[in-house]
Amino acid sequence: MQVFTFFCVESDGSVPRFDVAPFADDNAARRRAFELIDMHHRCDLIEVWRGATRVFDVPAHRSVAAA
Repeated sequence: MQVFTFFCVESDGSVPRFDVAPFADDNAARRRAFELIDMHHRCDLIEVWRGATRVFDVPAHRSVAAA
């Protein structure tokens, strides 16, 4: 198991919440990042770190309905 840290980055660059959890691999961590982005609607992206290494980002894909 590897320990991943998930940072919720808001539009102003602040990080009001984070999550730390062990996962077997990057794919499992990516699934968790998508869960977090769905739960925290103010997040513009989730930064995923393994130790001191930034592994990947998961951006929020919010569509705006056409008028």
